[in-house]
Amino acid sequence: MNKTRKIEMTVELIRILVAVGIAYLIALVTLFLISDDPIYIIEQFVLGPFSSVRRVGSIINLAIPFTFTGLCFCFMYAVNKFNLSGEGIFMFSGCMATLAAINIGEGLPFPVMLLVLLVVGAVTGIVITAIPALLDAKFKANIVVVSLMLNSILVFLSIWVLKYLMRDPTIGSMGSYPLPDNAVLPNVFGKFRIQSGIFIAVIAVIAVAILFYKMVFGYKMRVVGSNPHFARACGINMVGTIVVAQLIGGALAGLGGTCEILGNYDRFKWTASTQHGFDGLMVAVLARRNPILVPVAALLLAYIRIGADVVNSRGDIPIEFITVIQGIVILLVAAEEFMGRFKKKMIYKAAEEGLAADKKEEVAEIMSEDDGKGKEQ
Repeated sequence: MNKTRKIEMTVELIRILVAVGIAYLIALVTLFLISDDPIYIIEQFVLGPFSSVRRVGSIINLAIPFTFTGLCFCFMYAVNKFNLSGEGIFMFSGCMATLAAINIGEGLPFPVMLLVLLVVGAVTGIVITAIPALLDAKFKANIVVVSLMLNSILVFLSIWVLKYLMRDPTIGSMGSYPLPDNAVLPNVFGKFRIQSGIFIAVIAVIAVAILFYKMVFGYKMRVVGSNPHFARACGINMVGTIVVAQLIGGALAGLGGTCEILGNYDRFKWTASTQHGFDGLMVAVLARRNPILVPVAALLLAYIRIGADVVNSRGDIPIEFITVIQGIVILLVAAEEFMGRFKKKMIYKAAEEGLAADKKEEVAEIMSEDDGKGKEQ
């Protein structure tokens, strides 16, 4: 890795940390100004997520779906396509996995049942993602508009499936029949009560990182997204690479919805969008499209969310204030010129040092040659 690349990566990390720090500082100032008991509220916001074992487990549990949808959007960003269907896929794949589990029943052993349901969730994601991906590739449809409209369709389609195909009439609220015991992901790590979908998430992160940085297809994706003209000149199949990348992203969002339902619910109860897909969008922005950093960004966002929940339950602050904080983080991280002057100065300084070092070596070589000629004479 050359010096310029190292500087760019270092500054990028600093940019993200500064953006999060500024947003967090604004959150603390906002809490101080609008709360009747600011010191207590700030303490709860900062330390509340770590005040009990259960809350620490809640941070990790919330980070699991963020990780899946964050990986999903890493693929979308890699090929420079803003396919936002991950939001609807997350909800609809959970719905389809529940429907499959109820219809299959308890006839299969747990490992086989889990594998079948994960395949159902992944295939659901692939099929749904193909709609905006192919419309964009074949008909040049606006992929953002198509995927957003598709999200609305999927929300109402999930509610229709719940209401007419698997609603349990014995309960007072809207909910499906209970999930069979062989379809429920058990909790792990004792009192932390973390859903075992965390192991699937870890495997997904490792697999995606290998695909991105150790496989030919990952290189093709990144080239297509960063320099399409060069990719076309190299003979890379542009349409195929773009579509396949989006399909893989959709499969990951589908796995996320499936793990969320099987790990944290005893039946399907979602009657509104979970927003986990758009949360994954923010995670991918924070991770700068790097799948290795997605779990870190997911944990950070989950920590802020749990802190907001603690403040909302113990104080006088509405939960919606966290949306403002998220918006500030996205604005600062997405703004390419934020700390851009600092990056240019670092690169310029490194270039000057490199030129000075090269000149010094050149002078040293000339002097050594002159010394050698003097000795010969």
